[in-house]
Amino acid sequence: MPAVLFVLVAALSACGGYGSSGSTSSTVAATDATVIGWHVGANLQTTVKAGTKVQWQSTDGMAHTVTSSSSPAGFSELDVPAGGFSAATVFGTPGTFPYFCSIHGARVQSGTLTVMP
Repeated sequence: MPAVLFVLVAALSACGGYGSSGSTSSTVAATDATVIGWHVGANLQTTVKAGTKVQWQSTDGMAHTVTSSSSPAGFSELDVPAGGFSAATVFGTPGTFPYFCSIHGARVQSGTLTVMP
């Protein structure tokens, strides 16, 4: 049974289902990216169209993560360096993706990304 689950997850990842990231974090925003300001105290609600490139930016000068709170995870954890940007991630599948910062905790820093068709 675990082998079947692994194959299913690998297949979904290969087709760009939830999100795909082709680069690492940076100090500049990617071209044509929707940038989401990410800071301690955030409780964000963001809506984008499927196929949109998204990045999170640390706006408080602290390091953060963007961690899926879906089960199973809706996307891979992203690092957001202090004063920088996460890797650009394209969300290809419509859905609602709750997330939080694993450094500061969901009670302190959370959000929801809704991807529309």
